[in-house]
Amino acid sequence: MTIWRGVLIASLTLSAPAWADIFSPGDLAKPHANLEGITNCTQCHPAGGQLSQETCLNCHTELRPRIDKGFGLHGRIAVDKRNCETCHADHRGRAFALIDWGPKGEKGFDHARTGWAYKGAHLELKCDKCHEKKLILSAAVIKLLEKSPERPTRLGLNRECHSCHFDEHRGQEGADCASCHSEKVWKPAPDFNHVDTQYPLTGKHLKVKCEKCHPTSTDDGNKGVFPAPVSETFMKFQPVDHRSCLDCHKDFHEGKFGLRCQSCHVTDGWRIIRNANQERAFHEKTKFPLKGEHLDAPCTSCHGPFPGQPAKFKGLPFDTCATCHPDAHLGQFTAVAGKKEDCETCHTVNGFAPPKYTLEQHQKTRYPLEGAHQAVPCNACHLRTPALADKISKALHLELKKKNRPELFSFANFDFKGPLDKCETCHKDIHVGQFDGKPGGCASCHQVATFKKVKFDHNQDARFPLEGKHAEVKCDKCHGAARGRPVLYKPLPMACGSCHEDVHAGQFAPAPNKPTECEQCHQAIEWKQTKFKHEPPFTRFLLDGKHATVKCEGCHQKFELSAKVSAVRYLGLSQTCEGCHSDFHQGGFKGFEP
Repeated sequence: MTIWRGVLIASLTLSAPAWADIFSPGDLAKPHANLEGITNCTQCHPAGGQLSQETCLNCHTELRPRIDKGFGLHGRIAVDKRNCETCHADHRGRAFALIDWGPKGEKGFDHARTGWAYKGAHLELKCDKCHEKKLILSAAVIKLLEKSPERPTRLGLNRECHSCHFDEHRGQEGADCASCHSEKVWKPAPDFNHVDTQYPLTGKHLKVKCEKCHPTSTDDGNKGVFPAPVSETFMKFQPVDHRSCLDCHKDFHEGKFGLRCQSCHVTDGWRIIRNANQERAFHEKTKFPLKGEHLDAPCTSCHGPFPGQPAKFKGLPFDTCATCHPDAHLGQFTAVAGKKEDCETCHTVNGFAPPKYTLEQHQKTRYPLEGAHQAVPCNACHLRTPALADKISKALHLELKKKNRPELFSFANFDFKGPLDKCETCHKDIHVGQFDGKPGGCASCHQVATFKKVKFDHNQDARFPLEGKHAEVKCDKCHGAARGRPVLYKPLPMACGSCHEDVHAGQFAPAPNKPTECEQCHQAIEWKQTKFKHEPPFTRFLLDGKHATVKCEGCHQKFELSAKVSAVRYLGLSQTCEGCHSDFHQGGFKGFEP
């Protein structure tokens, strides 16, 4: 009893570090070193209790949401086995590793325990290849690393392919990489089947190499991005024109037999000839002889049977295209003309595209094409407008699917809402409002013959007539454009000092911080041809006698303003004789008044 009392008295007299040494089982690991000391014990060890998962999660907040949702390694551990110290023992020295990866170490860790088992090519990757801080997407983990940038972590990654890999298809195929590719190998795509596309391959097409139809394009606009692309080139999958054989093949008949090659030829071989007209000759006896694309339409597309409806061969209406086909332009021509347009004005039974619409027809519209507009491709003005797709009802989608008919819709915009006599309806204002309110608008300077040929006259249409040397200066010297900014035309300052450096270093400025009025001496015709004369009102010092033959630099010498700036001194010069000349009389005439 006396011994224990002595120990207790001795311990009470020890300093805090010594006190901790008695009760602590060992030094904390380096990441927990800031918790060392007897006063910090209860931050991990609740008073009177053992270590608990709850106290650990009070600091390791990035783990709590994952555990609550059952995500990742920690979330998948059984509740009765979630004692943190089982894998993360401490008090074993500063250099002790807090993470116990098991007997095989980190390389032998079973990644399936995280909920994502490694397969295929992923098995060959080193841990740091995936666990790269730049790939972390979890907001909680990013916040953690902002506080402790040097802290290592294996948390915060996303399992989606695009979170680690650059989209080598450049957005052509969506984000579901697994629909075509596997983890075993990227090329070839084992799950891709051309039958599932809009153009199933048949006959000879099955043996054609992909690159024959899908050309390779170069994309050099992704330098410096992360993750980096494997290749700067990619194969173009869509859009690829495939409605007509002539999209890929040359017409050896030079149009003598029309544009529908499939009327005679099949994909099994060029020399295997069919006769679509003969095959459907029986239809010639009906009121609706089959022509063009109608020759290849499946009988069931028109006659059925359809779900809930028996096949029908008599009494089918066919008076207009709209009887069978939905309005491909989704009511745009109804809105423009006030009535339904005749499809045959632009289209033929030989194919929906390309249309047969001519320049002569366009000249009869609200906007006849003039000048350079006649050379503009149709789709440059009639842009694809995805919002038009919202006009297709679900019922119409289901109807076409039920009858196994293609969805032939055009999303090109023909119904222009803005006034057609204003350039701004179609063209972006590249001058960003600098000339708003100008009479005549764009046409006051530009013309439809060519955009770059302008009618602008700087001497009449601007506040700053170009005279002398200014007339020889290129436009961009005054009207420059910074990267990403438009060319500045107005308002521009017209003072000389706004464009030209003051070579006189402010000696002739009317007041401090005021610009020099250069035009008092200089003129635009020639910089060195000045109006200055060495007499009033320019100066009080007249040049007479021998002074008239002295070169300017004899009195007006250069002086250094800084290491890189110098100027000729004009002001502050002495006007007395002795200010420039030595007194050869050595003061003998000092005080002499002439």
